[in-house]
Amino acid sequence: MARYTDTFIEELKNNVDLVDLVGDYLELKKSGNRYKGLCPFHNEKTPSFFVNPDNNFYHCFGCGAGGDSINFVMEIENLTFVESVKLLSERVGLQLPNLSNEQRHVYQEREQIFSLNKLAAQLYNYFLTEKEMGKKALDYLKARGFDLKDIEKFKLGYAPDEWQILLAFLHKRGFSLDLIEKAGLVNQGKNNSYYDKFRNRVIFPIFNNRGEVIAFGGRRLAKDDFGPKYLNSPETTIFSKKKNLYGMHLAKESIRKENTCIIMEGYTDVIQAHKNGFTNAIASLGTAFTEEQAKLIKRYAENAYIAYDADTAGNKATLRGLDILSAAGVNVKVVNLSEGSDPDQLLKEKGRNAFENYLAQASSLVDFKIEMIIKDKDLADPGIRLSVLREIINLIAEIDNELKREIYLERAAARTDFKPDVLAAEIKKELKNKSRNLKTNREKKNSRQKNKVDLSRQISQYQRIEEEILAYYINRVDLREKLANRLSPADFSGRAAQLAKYLFKGQIISGSISQDKVKSKLNQELLSYWSEILVKQESSLSDRRILELADYLGAQKITATKNKMCNILASGNFNLDKLNRLLMTFYKLNYNTERRD
Repeated sequence: MARYTDTFIEELKNNVDLVDLVGDYLELKKSGNRYKGLCPFHNEKTPSFFVNPDNNFYHCFGCGAGGDSINFVMEIENLTFVESVKLLSERVGLQLPNLSNEQRHVYQEREQIFSLNKLAAQLYNYFLTEKEMGKKALDYLKARGFDLKDIEKFKLGYAPDEWQILLAFLHKRGFSLDLIEKAGLVNQGKNNSYYDKFRNRVIFPIFNNRGEVIAFGGRRLAKDDFGPKYLNSPETTIFSKKKNLYGMHLAKESIRKENTCIIMEGYTDVIQAHKNGFTNAIASLGTAFTEEQAKLIKRYAENAYIAYDADTAGNKATLRGLDILSAAGVNVKVVNLSEGSDPDQLLKEKGRNAFENYLAQASSLVDFKIEMIIKDKDLADPGIRLSVLREIINLIAEIDNELKREIYLERAAARTDFKPDVLAAEIKKELKNKSRNLKTNREKKNSRQKNKVDLSRQISQYQRIEEEILAYYINRVDLREKLANRLSPADFSGRAAQLAKYLFKGQIISGSISQDKVKSKLNQELLSYWSEILVKQESSLSDRRILELADYLGAQKITATKNKMCNILASGNFNLDKLNRLLMTFYKLNYNTERRD
């Protein structure tokens, strides 16, 4: 896709303080001439995410994520390139230049979907609060305990029991049928006709983090109404269920402030929670968490309470989701609601204090899993008892902290009447097996990489020089021709050689180059290496020193090649044809050495 002019993009990046931008999402601490923090893109306990303020680049040495300010916004906010440029331009006060035709089409289509979603939400809200046709839905919401303040805060609405009322409304405002269909607001019927997707339903708009309407959820009003209880928007260019959380646009500041979120199952649970002062409540748009949702939560908080309906909290999909959330580095606690109860009902009937008591008594994820293992099990049956024992042993053996293992061992023994020493002995066996397997795998890996590790130690000095040269080559257009006259891709090794092969091209030597322009040309490993070398770049080196390093690198490569050729000649393992090639290569190397001198 066509991009903005290089001049504008460079001006934008130069105006964005990357340390300040990243600091809006995570805590950064100064480390030498760089800043470091916990990576927002993967779970880690030791900071491996670095920002280099000298060239406005970031890189995570843990997961390989890296890039400039535009890349960062694209990844962390799930935006397109154009949308990221727009957001950053607004941040620094730069006026956007005109877009290319192709770029304008993609951007405008997304903007139009945002616009028609906003209009649809306003129309649904108007039907609910202002029109007689919405009275039944309004009465339903009031019976659920919601008032006009709640309706306004969450922009609730009503979709009338009519076939094309929304379609006609959007048509009159200039939106095409194709666009309305792409937004997921209509379905195709017989004879190529179209009708409104949501009919005779209470409407719950779903917002992204920036407060834009990206989708809708519709709930039927009565059990005997047609269709499923809940009907949701399909995936669109602006909506991905696995990347969003209901209510996050309203809850994120409270979540960040309290370092805790309360995750619920349904829209009305969240609305009732906010109504009762729990403004850090969100819903997961399903019981099975995704890695994207887990990373989004970890960006704002380290702790999460899971307050799902009692009958779904322990199902397999939910437990898999909680494991994903825990793996992302979130401390998970499960609220143990009474059978058949849900947060909406509990808050409405018993109020804030009752729900706070449930939060205070919430179980850790391990405790909750133990309860799920023994729930409804007949522990008097030897076969069932053995199966339960095995599940508990596997669960506790996964805990990597000895003190925590001891605590949960005692709790499991008390809940199951297993003897603590029996559990401890079995867990010890399991840990030995795991340790043995881990050691074996580690030895195999070390054996495979031994030579590689030794080699990396020998050439680490050259690698550092290679990376410094490439970093300056990328950032300093005025030095490229001088560096290209001294070096070729053959003078580099490993990943540096692969990257140099791309960079040492005529059209790149004279023009500006940025990471976003090469995404389609380089694989993920080289893109990550690109950001890595820029973050490690020492900006204090003089031009003279960089050119000296280039001469040194080239000379070392020539010397190493000549030594290799001398070893071949000394071995006598060659024919006349190979000897001729060796002598010609030797001659060229001598010529290059003299030219460098």
